[in-house]
Amino acid sequence: MAIDRSQALDQPVITALLRADHTGLLRVDGVAQPLHGTSEGEALQALIGLIQNEASKVGQTVRVTVRARTGLSILLAAPDGSIEEESFVPFEDLPQPWPPAEEDAPADASVSEADAPADVAADAVDAPADVAAGRVDTPTTAAGQEVDADDVAEDPIEGSGAHDEEFDDDADDYDYDDGDSAALPSPVSAGRPASDFAAAPEAEISTQQNSTLIEPEPEPQPEPEGATPEPAPATPEANAPATPVRASTEPSSNAPTAPKEHMSEQERRDLLDAPSFLALPTVAEPARRGFAGFMNHFGLHLAPGPDERSERADIAEVSRHFDAHRTISVINRKGGANKTPTVVNLAAVFGRYGGGGVLAWDNNETMGTLGWRTEQGAHESTVLDVLASADELLDTRAEFGQMSGFVHHQQADKFDVLRSDEDATGIHEMTADEVDVVHSIAAKYYRLIFMDSGNSDRAENWLRMIDHTDQLVVPTTTMEDRAQAALLTLQAVQSRSEKAAELARNAVVVVSEWQPKESSISQRMADDFRPYVRDVVIVPFDPALKAGRIQYDGLQPTTRRAWLAAASAVARGL
Repeated sequence: MAIDRSQALDQPVITALLRADHTGLLRVDGVAQPLHGTSEGEALQALIGLIQNEASKVGQTVRVTVRARTGLSILLAAPDGSIEEESFVPFEDLPQPWPPAEEDAPADASVSEADAPADVAADAVDAPADVAAGRVDTPTTAAGQEVDADDVAEDPIEGSGAHDEEFDDDADDYDYDDGDSAALPSPVSAGRPASDFAAAPEAEISTQQNSTLIEPEPEPQPEPEGATPEPAPATPEANAPATPVRASTEPSSNAPTAPKEHMSEQERRDLLDAPSFLALPTVAEPARRGFAGFMNHFGLHLAPGPDERSERADIAEVSRHFDAHRTISVINRKGGANKTPTVVNLAAVFGRYGGGGVLAWDNNETMGTLGWRTEQGAHESTVLDVLASADELLDTRAEFGQMSGFVHHQQADKFDVLRSDEDATGIHEMTADEVDVVHSIAAKYYRLIFMDSGNSDRAENWLRMIDHTDQLVVPTTTMEDRAQAALLTLQAVQSRSEKAAELARNAVVVVSEWQPKESSISQRMADDFRPYVRDVVIVPFDPALKAGRIQYDGLQPTTRRAWLAAASAVARGL
């Protein structure tokens, strides 16, 4: 179950650092706890253990800011040991260089003084990569001077001036720029002592670094009297065990080979039976969310968990396109049953994931509220303007762009709104024939049509809407009279005709919690509806749905997930 981010504490302040050398630390209100690992995975496990321990001690969900070579993560850690990633900013999107140079210790200070002799020269720092990364551990400057441990910069996460003695030898050394890695010399044998690099002439090291061809070994030259031979630079080839060279008994790749015998007629196959050379994808995309998604930022390839797999399946459902337009009608004879928010959120889900082509039409017989809850375009057109221009819009020469003057585009949620009549002094009521005309226009320009409705299931336009419907959605809140009205609406539809009865049996009921902490009520209502309809989805309470303009991104994550599930249930009926 997802961790409720609204319950997460910002105190104590918990930050973490993972270094490229598999070390790091966790700070809790300035108190550092070091961690070490022999691999990146082991360092991650150590960090997770420390985070879980802190969350358990606090007894509530805590936030943890983690800095690593891959980017910046914000984690939520619950006292039961569960961890989720709240947000992640990849390395590419962070201010460069990352981490900021002024916050990190100098790169030269990344080595420790534990293992190397005191007379190691500056050339050792410029030696091959495995030596520069920590095999030679005396802190030095570019000029070859040793760096006093007290001068090593403080840890970049804290920036408080406090100094951790445990990490004096391990200042934060990040090298994330791929371009710099090209300048590193080739690795040398680990068997060569570090002191050899200090004694070796500079030209010798340079030759070793830049040479890529293996030259024939020169004849030994007589050495001057009294000269002490210098040890030759070690190379991977030099350290490899000698292997006697023998003439190969197998033909070389360039040698001619005997032609194969021709296939018999029985061995030949018809070209039409040949299998495809294109490999089918057999490996699922790695997890992007939750704890597994956080771990995958560090190069792992963990599969998504059941929650993420379920979400991906729902996204696949709502992303499908159909061979003709589909009409989804949202009905409940009671006002305040959440019809309009249901239309808006379902249209937003299908518009966002399906690539547009979605219309939300307020089919109220007089004045509806869909226009109040959505974004207005650069005009004030309503369904009456569409009726006035019906001949032009239905003309075979009409273009899609013409509809933009009649509908109100929702820029963030990727669907269009056709408003009902908004003249408070008007007397027009939509007729069945007018619904037919507008529906013909909508079907020409849109693949999905969501129809909001009024409260009279006896009105002409309401009854004709049912005739055009492919999928019914019946919303209700956790208020008993709204639920009862939903039931009566379904019963009325079922009694109209055989087709209408099938629509009622395959309806999707959406139960929206009207107040906080009504999960038990919503669950009971959902259970009561389930035997009579195809699917029931519960939407948790969200204050963003109570009033004002609705935007999908303004909803809480659990609410968005519920609407995605509702949209997926609708798509399965299309």
